[in-house]
Amino acid sequence: MKTRHDVFAFFSIFLLLVFQSLPAYAQYADDALRFSSIGFGVGSRAIGMGGAYIGVADDYSAVFWNPAGLAQMRRLEFTGGIVNSSYKNDASFIGVTTNGKSSGTALDNLGFVFPFPTVQGSLVFALGYNRVTDFTSALSFNGFNDKSSILPSLYDSELKYDIPFWVGLEDTVGQINVKKNVNQQGEVREGGSIGNWAFGGAIDVEKNLSFGLTINVMSGTYTYVRNFVEEDTKNNYSDPRLSVPIDDAYLKFKKFYYDSNVSSEITGVNAKFGMMYRFEDIARVGATIRTPSAIVVHETFTDEGTSVFDDGYVPTFQGKTYNHHLNDSYNDYGVQTPWVLGLGGSYSPIDGLLLAADVEYTDWTQIAWIDNADLQKENISLKKNFRPTMNLAVGGEYEIPGTDFRVRGGYAYKPSAFEGDPSSYNQKIMTAGAGVLLQNNVMFDVGAAVGSMKTFHNNYGSKAMSLSRTNETISTTHIAFTVSYRF
Repeated sequence: MKTRHDVFAFFSIFLLLVFQSLPAYAQYADDALRFSSIGFGVGSRAIGMGGAYIGVADDYSAVFWNPAGLAQMRRLEFTGGIVNSSYKNDASFIGVTTNGKSSGTALDNLGFVFPFPTVQGSLVFALGYNRVTDFTSALSFNGFNDKSSILPSLYDSELKYDIPFWVGLEDTVGQINVKKNVNQQGEVREGGSIGNWAFGGAIDVEKNLSFGLTINVMSGTYTYVRNFVEEDTKNNYSDPRLSVPIDDAYLKFKKFYYDSNVSSEITGVNAKFGMMYRFEDIARVGATIRTPSAIVVHETFTDEGTSVFDDGYVPTFQGKTYNHHLNDSYNDYGVQTPWVLGLGGSYSPIDGLLLAADVEYTDWTQIAWIDNADLQKENISLKKNFRPTMNLAVGGEYEIPGTDFRVRGGYAYKPSAFEGDPSSYNQKIMTAGAGVLLQNNVMFDVGAAVGSMKTFHNNYGSKAMSLSRTNETISTTHIAFTVSYRF
């Protein structure tokens, strides 16, 4: 049994213990999906066409979409691009809607394509960098919760990890009495990205048939910051006595701050195989296979809890404010991503008009934890969170007669990977774009993608209990600019 009389004796060794042996930061299905997912894609032209590019893939971005398409290139190409991303989240929390926003600009891709002279057919190589995943997100919420508090969820039977105990909000028999009727406010920010160092090549094996391969070496970072506050705004825990027994300190509860920080370094490798058959200048059909990625995550994190008591009250075991800080613990684990199969085609019914469509199949139940024995025990239950999905994309491009201008448009539909999610949780993306050819050598493209979806998060507790849930409407905007020089 824990007692407050043990605090001062234990505190002398606590600082030594807390930095040496901390529990692993809890991993959830969200974490596995986060590192397994690929963003909307790279290249302004492809983005403008809705990502329907497996059956087009006739520029550097083929290393991402379909490496077999590289065989169509007959000239050296240097490509560079940037992308501006914005994220807006309207979160409803206990009847109150709060807006969270985040945005940033980063390198989209940078690459070089060089065809090798051949007697017949084509042999083309490419290398470069592609930013394939963006973790930017934001969440804000604020509302009065008359059903629960975060404090009971932070209880830990191992004393040195028991934040409520160390901040004076747990009694001598392990009971936490602040259980509901608190105002809850939170800010969550995620950031970072994953980029691929891509090495690709393609060869014509027959007149109109090509095969290609891209090897991707993955590198990236992920950051997560959450600032969570509970406050007794309605004086439900106000006691007029100047002094209360140690087990009744909760009656003087004013605020509890809970801050979490996660920083991850991400590495991995995968490959993408591609095939393309070209029907002269009228149509193309392509197929791709992306192998599972073996992703290694080195994670560091801190958790910090701070309690504040009513003015004029000084508990005998601590000061008015008490802080409990779990500093720089680390956790290493791995994620194995699913196989991804793609099929696409393009068709030019008249001069200057190009139509394209893609379908991509992913069995998300193949996601698995690796390189961590404790997490690997959870793989069976992890698979139950997911389902197979089929992404769809359509797009088109029209070259305005008598000019060097092209206009583009498209639509993409990406179902949620989580089992049981309604259709409103699927992502819908509208795209548009344009391009201009300058002096037959320089191509300038711009592409925009506007997406929307719904989702939810629980601040603590199980999905079924929904003790502190935010229902979210998310909108995203990506605007990419690409310049290509062929010589």
